Amino acid sequence: MSGNSLRWAAKLAYLELFRRVPDRLAVSFDYFRVFGRFPNLANPQLFSEKMQRFKLDVPDIRAPELVDKVEVKKYVASALGDRWLIPTLWHGEKVTEEVLREVPKPAVMKANHSSAQIIFLNANSNLREAARTANGWRGYDHHMVHRERAYGNVKRQILIEPFIGDQESPDDYKFWVVDGDVRFIQLDHARFRKHTRQFYTDEWKRLDLKMNYPATPELAPKPPHLDEMLEAAKTLAKGFRFLRVDLYDTAAGPLFGELTFTPEAGLCRFEPAAFDRELGESWSYPARSSEVEQLKSLADAFKLRGPSK
Repeated sequence: MSGNSLRWAAKLAYLELFRRVPDRLAVSFDYFRVFGRFPNLANPQLFSEKMQRFKLDVPDIRAPELVDKVEVKKYVASALGDRWLIPTLWHGEKVTEEVLREVPKPAVMKANHSSAQIIFLNANSNLREAARTANGWRGYDHHMVHRERAYGNVKRQILIEPFIGDQESPDDYKFWVVDGDVRFIQLDHARFRKHTRQFYTDEWKRLDLKMNYPATPELAPKPPHLDEMLEAAKTLAKGFRFLRVDLYDTAAGPLFGELTFTPEAGLCRFEPAAFDRELGESWSYPARSSEVEQLKSLADAFKLRGPSK
């Protein structure tokens, strides 16, 4: 068995064991693994804590369709129009070597129910191995890793789209929309080679902020269709407390990438760390936790009252 196969088998075994752990406990230990402390789920203050609470609260019934890389295209077409969509070359529950042979190349094959499961197809690809790997993705319970429930309700498929980059994967513009406002834009460059990440305001001013990947000192040029992309992000996120909208900008116009309710599974390690609190304090979620509300009611019940007049 190859090294990759062993790692995959170990990951599946871990998930099988981890699924027996209650969600609240699993989220707490997951958070501890990243931050070295347990989250305050009763009365979250940091953005990363609020994201964990966000995952545990009653899920939005619209979420499974919107995180499904196949089904979300219907939502985007309705909200923005077909011109925003990357064409679908093929999708289905099981891909074959014959299907891959017929697909125009270069192309990108990905799982619709998870992240980081992707294969780039070109004229020299081993199609038999690519099909075997992709079909194995459907057995991966992505939602169990960080308790992102929406992914667990997605009908698992494989999606193939044309590669829209040049020699390099296209820059990925990720719009963080909080209660209808774009708080900032995350720019990921060269994601599958030498991944770098920068952050900008909606007016394309560089933010002194890092998360998980190094930032380059050079300023990235303002995307030509930034205004159009900002409006699209706000349109797609309308009616949601939080949504990250991923878009690409091409010479022909902007294109839709995907939507996520919990970036980095909500385990966002910002640098400086103070930004985690700053962003959390600016987002009134939850309005008031049930535990805090109960304590407040108890305090009110025993509050000493002055003499009546």
